[in-house]
Amino acid sequence: MKKRSLFIVLLILTAAAASFAENTIKITFTNNTGYTIKEFYVSPTSHDDWYDNLLKDGDVPTGKSVDIWIPDYGTDEQVYDLMAVDVEGDSYSKYEVDLSSQDNRTVEFTFDDYEENTDSSGTMDGNDYNSGYMDGYRDAFRDAYSEAFKEGFKAGLEANN
Repeated sequence: MKKRSLFIVLLILTAAAASFAENTIKITFTNNTGYTIKEFYVSPTSHDDWYDNLLKDGDVPTGKSVDIWIPDYGTDEQVYDLMAVDVEGDSYSKYEVDLSSQDNRTVEFTFDDYEENTDSSGTMDGNDYNSGYMDGYRDAFRDAYSEAFKEGFKAGLEANN
């Protein structure tokens, strides 16, 4: 009787595991942003909001990879938007990632995926992909212009004396 009960329990557990595997997608997330990632969000592309943080096992240091299970969100589509948030609160995003193929289930985030207009709560302020680069260029130009102006002004004063 005990053997039969144990067999039934094992059969139920195997069926539950198979059902879980059918309704989830396992991806391998590689962090090459240069910063430690503390949160990872996924949303079917057709949805407007990010779902819960899927990074349950702690932070992912730069250069490391982890497996992440994407739950069944009640949709048949397998095209997702992905967002990672580093320890400084900066966000990195990839949009319309097709995870229907096993070949696409290794996802690497780099600093090129930085997105200034996303906050860590998952609220989108716009779709300016890589707008962080533009801010950096603007700041560098402003600083260089300011220095050149000061040097030119100083040279002009010395020439008049």
